[in-house]
Amino acid sequence: MAMFGIMLLSFALMFFLIARRKKKGEKSLVKFNNDLYFALKKLDTPQQKVDMLSTLIERINNDEKYKKDTEWRNKVLLKTYVHLATAYYQMGDEMRTLNVCSDIIDLDPKDAMSYYNRGSIYSNMGLYDKALQDLDKTIDLQPDYASAYNNRGLVYEKLEYYDKAILDYNKALKLENSAIAYYNRGNTYYEMEEYNKALQDYQTVIEMLNDNNDSDLRKEVETSIKIVKSKIDQ
Repeated sequence: MAMFGIMLLSFALMFFLIARRKKKGEKSLVKFNNDLYFALKKLDTPQQKVDMLSTLIERINNDEKYKKDTEWRNKVLLKTYVHLATAYYQMGDEMRTLNVCSDIIDLDPKDAMSYYNRGSIYSNMGLYDKALQDLDKTIDLQPDYASAYNNRGLVYEKLEYYDKAILDYNKALKLENSAIAYYNRGNTYYEMEEYNKALQDYQTVIEMLNDNNDSDLRKEVETSIKIVKSKIDQ
C-alpha cells in the first residue's frame, strides 16, 4: 500500500507538470510518456498499472485546465491510453484491450497500430469482417507493415479466401523475411492441397529457426512436414 501511495503522488506530480509544460509542445509529451513508462515499471502487477492509469485518466478528464483545451487533453490522453491498452493486454483481457484501442482510434483516427491491435483481437474472437476492416485500415495508413499483411492473410485463410491469403503472405515476406509468414503460407498451401509448395515453406521455416529458440514452433512445423509428406506419398 505504501508503494501504491507513493506512485499515486508521482502520477499527481506528472499530471501537474504536463499541464504546465503545454507550451513546450511535443517535447513535453515525449517526457511525459517516458516518465509514465518508468513509473509503471516500478509497479509489480498489470492490475496496479491499470488502477494507476485509470486514476490518471479520470483526473485528466475532470481537470478544468484540460477541459478548456481539448486538443491538448486528447494528446495527453492518447499517451496514457496506449499504456492502459498494454496493461490490459498483459492481463490477458482482450475485451478491455479492444475497448481502449477504440478509445485511441476515437481520439486519433490515423493511429495505425491501434487498428492493427484491435483487428488482431477481432480475429482472435472470430469476428473476421471487423478484423478485415481494421487490418485494411492499418495497411492504408502503414503500407510497409509486414505483420498487418500476415495477420490479414490469417483472416483470409479462416474465411477460406486462400488466393487472397497467399497474396498477403507474399507481400509480408517481401517486406520482412519471417518464419511465421512462411509457416502460415505453408498452412494455406496445405489447405489448397498444393502439398509440394507447403513442404517447401515448412522446410524454409526449419532452416530459419534457431536450434535454441522457437522450440514450440519447430515441433509444430516438424509435425506439419510429416503430415504433408504423407499426403505427397499417397
